[in-house]
Amino acid sequence: MKIRILLLAIVWCASLSAQEEKIHWLTLTEADKLYQENPKPLIIDFYTDWCGWCKRLDQTTYANPDVISFVNRYFYPVKVNAEGKDTLYFQNKVYAPVQNGSRTLSSLAIEMLNGKLSYPTTVFWHGKENVNLVVPGYLEVLKMEAFLVYFIENAYMSSNVNDFVSDFEKVFSAKNPDDKVVKNYWTDFKDLDDKQKQEKKKILLFMSASWNNSSRMMEREVFADSAFSELAQRYFYSLHLDVQSQDSITFMTHKFGNAGQANNNLHQLAIALSDKVLRVPSIYIFDMEGKLMERLYFYVDKRRGRMILDYIGSDTYKTMSWGDYVKIKEREGM
Repeated sequence: MKIRILLLAIVWCASLSAQEEKIHWLTLTEADKLYQENPKPLIIDFYTDWCGWCKRLDQTTYANPDVISFVNRYFYPVKVNAEGKDTLYFQNKVYAPVQNGSRTLSSLAIEMLNGKLSYPTTVFWHGKENVNLVVPGYLEVLKMEAFLVYFIENAYMSSNVNDFVSDFEKVFSAKNPDDKVVKNYWTDFKDLDDKQKQEKKKILLFMSASWNNSSRMMEREVFADSAFSELAQRYFYSLHLDVQSQDSITFMTHKFGNAGQANNNLHQLAIALSDKVLRVPSIYIFDMEGKLMERLYFYVDKRRGRMILDYIGSDTYKTMSWGDYVKIKEREGM
């Protein structure tokens, strides 16, 4: 059975192979038309002619080869002069310029920036997903990459943007040693049955991909987090599967191996767990009898991860709704 990969293979930010000379900026009308045909996020750079930091953003971050590659592949990039005199058309609305004393202001900028007009401001807009992320100020390369990957790898569906950006910068910062030790609490697939005979626990299966930035972040920041690790070890046997592993393994009495080139070199267990679409990173939680309880797709930050492990691991889900549990934990500061 062939499986569609939802996320295209993305090598670590520092080593993208395809290099392009510049970002292919579109007019707002062009981007709007393309979005109607094939929805993907817009990155809108609000600037003014007099803004020095806007020019610096063009000269540095938007000139970075990795940023160029990310933006051209996965976004519709648009520049909007926030003090331009043109009437703009976007999403079936007309945005006429507004006179404010001696200045002309774009009514699109006023609306999208919620009246907080500072430049540069970058807007990540994805109407289909009801996302409108406004980021004021100059963005250095690493922070820009964090926001781009947040959308490229669908972390916006599952994670708080501030937590994601913070974790991204920790993992991919040049100051962060690549040999950071991650606490080793993984159970080998071959040892699972024997461990279950000694002590019954639920099972947490983490599915990752070596080419996926969010997977690396979860390995180094989430699973290495002391509170997350303590909950994982208390309530679960934790398994780790690379989606392109070449290992032959047995899980729930079934044997699985790599499915070969015809299936993108994906592991058969990854295919079996996925519903025709591979989503990475993912966490699958099984009860003590091996019944699937929960699927968690894409990046799960430390805070949310701790609550989910505690809620399911402690069996609180049997007596309390998730919404009520979250309210209690937020009051407790978890």
